[in-house]
Amino acid sequence: MLSAVEGEVESQAVCPQHPERAAVRTCARCGRYVCSGCEQENGQCRECMRLSALEVPDSRGRARRAVTALQFSAATDLLSLGLHVILSLGVFTEEVQGVPAAGVVFLNVGGGLLAQVFLLMWFHRVVRQLKALGRDIGDSPAMAVWWWLIPLANWVKPYHLMKDVATRLGGAHFASVLPLSVWWGANVLSRIMNQVDQRIIGKLETADGGMSTAGAVVGLIAAGSALVMALFSIQIIRALQEKLDQRRDGLEFGDGPVPEAGAEAA
Repeated sequence: MLSAVEGEVESQAVCPQHPERAAVRTCARCGRYVCSGCEQENGQCRECMRLSALEVPDSRGRARRAVTALQFSAATDLLSLGLHVILSLGVFTEEVQGVPAAGVVFLNVGGGLLAQVFLLMWFHRVVRQLKALGRDIGDSPAMAVWWWLIPLANWVKPYHLMKDVATRLGGAHFASVLPLSVWWGANVLSRIMNQVDQRIIGKLETADGGMSTAGAVVGLIAAGSALVMALFSIQIIRALQEKLDQRRDGLEFGDGPVPEAGAEAA
């Protein structure tokens, strides 16, 4: 753009999307000039941000698999809960102690591990998409998954990661209305009860090999907490995936500038 100022000809870079605005930088991907309204957090223009975000596969399929695995895990937690109710009432027969109880334990452990794997696969893809959208949470997708597995750190860090994801997708208010505190509190309580059951209650079993009442109560609390965690995990995954789907659909079907209100809410 050429503008005459007091008889001098001056060249000024302008944004191709908004010719009335002066450019503040060039896009890190395509090199085109961008104004302050088109500049994204990752240094790209909106069009390049849209294209780079769409290059990352979406997480809808992984979300469905994670929800299905969590539903199965919740069902096994319910079976475990029923078993421990029977045990807490003192109904501990050879039939309950044998194959049926072992089967419930096997399904419960297997279902929990399967749900954890699919949950982390979904979370990895979500963090990857946020990074492409310029909504980086500060950790790479791989590191965001590793935080769930690192001892000590995995007691606190996953909660903050999930809260960061919710904030990036829907804002602070959206993150505050999600049951994140209850979800993670149930997770911590379940893990504590399992540790108590393994390290302390096992030594207090009755002399005839039966489970003590204390052990049944601890197992009851652990199973109940795991059930609550699985149910809230399903709710949180669905809410976050819905926000992500809305944002991705907007990128696929509308290549114009994102409305300011939508940008702030996101």
